Amino acid sequence: MKASFGGVVFLLAVVLSVLPAQAKQGDTAKHSAPPQQTGNVPTSTFKQQLIVVEDLAAEVHSDSGIITITAKIKNVSRALIKGYATIHLLSGEGKRIFSYEEEINGGEAFAPGSTVEFEVTARVGDVKHISSITVDFTKT
Repeated sequence: MKASFGGVVFLLAVVLSVLPAQAKQGDTAKHSAPPQQTGNVPTSTFKQQLIVVEDLAAEVHSDSGIITITAKIKNVSRALIKGYATIHLLSGEGKRIFSYEEEINGGEAFAPGSTVEFEVTARVGDVKHISSITVDFTKT
């Protein structure tokens, strides 16, 4: 079987001559938006973790309704941070019984890799309904 070089050039010339003609249809260039995805589209978000809560503990005094919470907050970011912790005391159903805000490190910034301690004492009243404690950090 012999290939014809002239036939290949002719075919290439026909393809090239058709492409510009298709692009010139209409007075203005038409661009279509990329197709929109619908349905259950997986997404991903990234949020840098600033701190890690370590050694979270609670001392509960049932008779007086006082609870003392201690923890260590470690700066795992790459920058100085300062802020406050919000301590949530939750019931077994996950409902908030009591929340308290406490400045971390006396309101002063602390360095990457450093760990600061905090202690919060609060009168809650009926401490027997407390099932769990969470700590959130807010950067200021």
